[in-house]
Amino acid sequence: MKKVFSSLLFIFCSFLVFGQSEDAIVGTYLKADGKSKVEFYKSGSTYSGKIVWLQQPNDKNGQPKKDVENSDKSLRERPLMGLITISGLKYAGAGSYIEGKAYRPAEGDEIKLKIKLNGDGTINVTGSKYGFSKTEVWKKQ
Repeated sequence: MKKVFSSLLFIFCSFLVFGQSEDAIVGTYLKADGKSKVEFYKSGSTYSGKIVWLQQPNDKNGQPKKDVENSDKSLRERPLMGLITISGLKYAGAGSYIEGKAYRPAEGDEIKLKIKLNGDGTINVTGSKYGFSKTEVWKKQ
């Protein structure tokens, strides 16, 4: 009986992690620093993410924050709220999304991105640039 129960529990847990649909990433996530939320959505055959909440949405003058660090001067006036910061994520199976790009407004640059769904409502978001990688855990809201 123990073996049967253990086997069923393993199958159930495997389904939670690996049996997720490719759209399981869709939703809003609080970033690790707690300063913003990103909403993931399907865009054609890939997934994108846009800023939908900022802890401090306004600058020191009380105006909505803008993309002031962008290396392209013509884009520095666009508002951060609603800005698409993640694009091109492809579902690779088993809760993994690869080949994405993330624009980082604070740095004004773009990095490579991959995401792994966890079974607890969080995602591991791994950005890489110049061969260096950093992983953050974001929580689904």
